[in-house]
Amino acid sequence: METMIEADIKPVPGPANGPTELVAEGGRFLRLFDLEGYAEAVAQYLQALAKSPGFAPAHAGLSEAYSYWGFRREIGGQESRSYYRLAFEHAEKALSLAPDRADSHRAMAVALRRGENSDADRRRAEVLAALELDPKDAHTWYERWRAFGYSLSDESIQRALEMDPRHVGAHIDLGVVLCDELRLNEALMHLMQAVQLNPRNSLAYYNLAMVLDRLDRREQAVKALLKAQQIYLEDPLIAHAIVLLGEKGTTHA
Repeated sequence: METMIEADIKPVPGPANGPTELVAEGGRFLRLFDLEGYAEAVAQYLQALAKSPGFAPAHAGLSEAYSYWGFRREIGGQESRSYYRLAFEHAEKALSLAPDRADSHRAMAVALRRGENSDADRRRAEVLAALELDPKDAHTWYERWRAFGYSLSDESIQRALEMDPRHVGAHIDLGVVLCDELRLNEALMHLMQAVQLNPRNSLAYYNLAMVLDRLDRREQAVKALLKAQQIYLEDPLIAHAIVLLGEKGTTHA
């Protein structure tokens, strides 16, 4: 049965790609870690499911996309529970179809982060199961770091960035944690890297502005926020960020 959210995001007609290619393309959009990327990823995954309804990687991808998208909406003060619900439902479907796939377990780990089905213990167990099945996936190491508490002493985040130096989400979250630990120059480096990797990521600009403000570089902080505002004129997070400038306000991806 099609949900209201999925009814609003129709698969976009394109080249005659099969489900595997569509899921790969969805993953590239997802790894942008921005609002447009999440919507584009969902469209690709839905197109894959239209071609092959039982394709587990498409359900896993949808789960992750809805989970990240839901959180981005939540921190902007928008409705997010339906997104978390979809994330969990698609993760369950992926696991039922392919319990021996790492992406199925990682999707469940991501889905268990927020929402009515959040479960920290199971989340950690699922991400460890994913790593046991595929220990060479950078994104899973990133999720392991998140599931186990974002500790700077946890080498998981370094493994993730060594495997994939272009992982936008890892740079954003590491920048946030470094900022919280007052390692501001290191935080600045990672957030600037995130902006360079994806110049339309308004969350990266937001966190960059918070770091710049802590470094007493207020003019540059405002410029970063204005840049983000140009990208998403109606983004509630950015709309209130100038008011919040100067307060402790970094936010994970």
